Amino acid sequence: MHWWRQFLQRLRMLPEISKFLANPINIIVLGWLGIYLFFVFFVFFYKLFYLSSWIKKEKEAFNSLLLNNTFSINSSLKTCIEKSEKINKYSFDACIQAAKIKAGNGLVFLSIVASTAPFIGLFGTVIGILSAFNGMQSVTTINMIAPSIADALIATAVGIITAVPAYSFHQILSKKIDDLISTLKMQRDIYLSK
Repeated sequence: MHWWRQFLQRLRMLPEISKFLANPINIIVLGWLGIYLFFVFFVFFYKLFYLSSWIKKEKEAFNSLLLNNTFSINSSLKTCIEKSEKINKYSFDACIQAAKIKAGNGLVFLSIVASTAPFIGLFGTVIGILSAFNGMQSVTTINMIAPSIADALIATAVGIITAVPAYSFHQILSKKIDDLISTLKMQRDIYLSK
């Protein structure tokens, strides 16, 4: 029955949350940050599985190149080089750069969210504090204004909660892209050294 008491306590908090959501700016800010957070996780998991699969194929192609001196069908360098008239370091570098651009799609969004989400939350906080001070009467104690300021700080907290995963996911995916590019460069070097 302990969980039932916790549920009832949460239900008692609903009027406090509804006061916070009474301000349309707070709804916009929290909605915006909620959409950001959803897409941060979507982009991260999509790119993580995509890059992991691509890296695995390129490592298999690297091993095939080491053992058989031929590119594997799975290698993105093979499909790029086949389109090239002359195979040299520059054509490989162009293919590697194209792969880097393709792999990096979506990372700009994560960096934008990581840098803007705290400011969006801060905007909601500033508006909340302004409305708290606007609602002050001539004689006000800290006990009267503190709950309004505490409610205003929720937007900043949500902004930070959104920014931290975006930044972390950006760093994880950047490392994956570095691993992919390293594997492609090793393939290039082995192929050109023959």
